[in-house]
Amino acid sequence: MYAIALLAVASARFLNLGFLDLQAWDEALYAVRSVGILHFGGVLDQTSFSIGGLYSSLPPPLYVWLTSFSFLIFGVTEFAVRFFSAMFGGLTLLVIYKIGKELHSPKLGFIAAMLFGLNPFVSFYARQGQFDTTMVFFLSLAVLYLLRYELRGGLHYALIAGLAIGAALMTKLFIGFGIPLAYFFWKAATHDGKAPLWRPLLVSLGVALLISAPWHVYMTMVRGFSNPLFFLDASGIIERSVAGIEGNVKPLEVFYYVNQFFVLFPLGVVWFIAGIYRVFRNRERAWLLLAICFLVFFVVFTLMRTKLAVYLLPMLVPASLFAAYSLVSVGNGFFSKRLTASCLAITGIAFVWASNQTWRNTTKSLAFQLIHAQLPPSSEIMVYLPFVVISCCVLLIAYTLYRRDDFARLNIFMPSIILVPAFVTCFYTIVAVDQFEFRDGGHDLAEFVAEHQPTTLLVTGFDRNPQLTFYLEGADIGWRDDIEVKRLKPPTERSQLRGWLSEQTKDLPGDALVVVEKDKFIRYEWVTAEELIPLNFSLVFESRRYAVFQRTPSTELAQLIN
Repeated sequence: MYAIALLAVASARFLNLGFLDLQAWDEALYAVRSVGILHFGGVLDQTSFSIGGLYSSLPPPLYVWLTSFSFLIFGVTEFAVRFFSAMFGGLTLLVIYKIGKELHSPKLGFIAAMLFGLNPFVSFYARQGQFDTTMVFFLSLAVLYLLRYELRGGLHYALIAGLAIGAALMTKLFIGFGIPLAYFFWKAATHDGKAPLWRPLLVSLGVALLISAPWHVYMTMVRGFSNPLFFLDASGIIERSVAGIEGNVKPLEVFYYVNQFFVLFPLGVVWFIAGIYRVFRNRERAWLLLAICFLVFFVVFTLMRTKLAVYLLPMLVPASLFAAYSLVSVGNGFFSKRLTASCLAITGIAFVWASNQTWRNTTKSLAFQLIHAQLPPSSEIMVYLPFVVISCCVLLIAYTLYRRDDFARLNIFMPSIILVPAFVTCFYTIVAVDQFEFRDGGHDLAEFVAEHQPTTLLVTGFDRNPQLTFYLEGADIGWRDDIEVKRLKPPTERSQLRGWLSEQTKDLPGDALVVVEKDKFIRYEWVTAEELIPLNFSLVFESRRYAVFQRTPSTELAQLIN
């Protein structure tokens, strides 16, 4: 039964996996890198043909290699870009199940795997051609085999853990070291003086370095001119930690991931907190390794000023296991009636909180105003009112259940009460949301350009656009010679846009197409096609993200007569 359910949820990652379009940044960025390997070779070093050079070629290439292999099998498609991410996302559920089984029981492992696998946030990244899901698989696998070493003995388990850590280091920079660091802290805190203290750690680290060091040394020699600090400098790890980069400094600062847990793990966050508290209180040695793994990633990412929601993924694996630990404990009668009702009520409120961004923004605004002794406007209070009403209803339902004499009967059904809404939201996201939410129009734009075969393409927008690069087969970075692509950085003043674009396009050939990236024309703002139409041009294509203009036929005729 458990195997069938795990297989079903894992396989769901492949449903509609070829949905349009590739994500406009990381997903397309590394897909371009993978296509480049097929065109130009450069298996070890893709800097010469990657977008921005070292900017996109610096992250380790394991997933890039896998994607290139996927292209050979499936062709250069969206499905191929995401195939290995979906595969490793499914395999992670099996690893979580195995960890839970090692620590407690098959039931606990199953509940943890479902909590993780049915999380829409986790499912989203398992259906993106990015590095994170693959990295999380290898991190989880390393934890599994380190636990097996501790529970069963056998140095071969430490060796396999080292292979997994090495693969993680070949997937994303530095993150794989979080597992040996957590294991070090755990050993130092729990060592009983009997078993060898550091041997498994040294074996794992040694194997991990054998796997990952050759590529890192090669890149240091070739691109870093033998600078031993090359990867630290080029990755901007100091800047990411101290100042923040790419606009990813969050207003909540050290509370960012606390809030993200309630937003992205609403059905499990309270049970996770209860579970980790019980483990520390009871000093359950094997579970403490998971607790320390969680804390290492949580503390490191919290202290870094550059914060992204995706950094939460490695934390969600132990969090799901601790939440499952609590849910199993409830079923076994280890939670008091009051604690169970409280956890159920807070879970319902967290689910409501996570469901609406407007309420969350209004809450932050109200909190800011109250802290500064300001009276919030009535409009904000009215926006917030539905959240208050629904939360009160949740509390009332929880209290009514608590007052019933047969409330204890719910304990055995508690995992189902949590997993059913997780199942509904996850499959709704896969079947309905993914088909429409990410359709930017990059694929359709490329087909439009191929149909019209212009000699010149003028693209306007800040920075590079990897999505456009992928769908135009690298035309904007010099991979093709059948079309000239010019990219211009637009002005920052909205009132100047149409006049500026008219001036830039007046000398273009008659068959030229002007592509406007509506979300990148003014940074952090969206523009409309109507306010941008250049003089003597007309709108010939529009999608959510792109607008395309072409010179009107009457203008071309007038130019020929003159």
